[in-house]
Amino acid sequence: MKYILLAYTKQSDWDNVDVTSPEFIAACQFYEDLGKELIESGEAVSTEGLGHPSLSRTVRPAEGGPVVVDGPFAEAKEVLVSFGIVDVATHDRAVEIAKRIVANVGDTVEVRPIMDGGGGLPDDTAGL
Repeated sequence: MKYILLAYTKQSDWDNVDVTSPEFIAACQFYEDLGKELIESGEAVSTEGLGHPSLSRTVRPAEGGPVVVDGPFAEAKEVLVSFGIVDVATHDRAVEIAKRIVANVGDTVEVRPIMDGGGGLPDDTAGL
């Protein structure tokens, strides 16, 4: 089953990040190591970091046609900074990977199943 892992951080943290700090370098190393591990296990599908939210636009429906507005969300304190797609055996495995990211980097990670075409929940999430 495929899951998307959506990583969020505080906008202020993104704006003030010191890319030379030991914490930032450790986070980058963690992501590099995790990526290698997931590639070797066959669970990695795709992962990407995203551009700064100020470069984002949201297209919303409006009377008279779609309207383009700045930013990903109105009044958001946390912003989406990256995503990864994994193909794992169980929902618990996807959550385990997300917990490792949170523990090592500190970002919030949302775990969402990718629909399999049937529109239903995967078998191992029926009790959620």
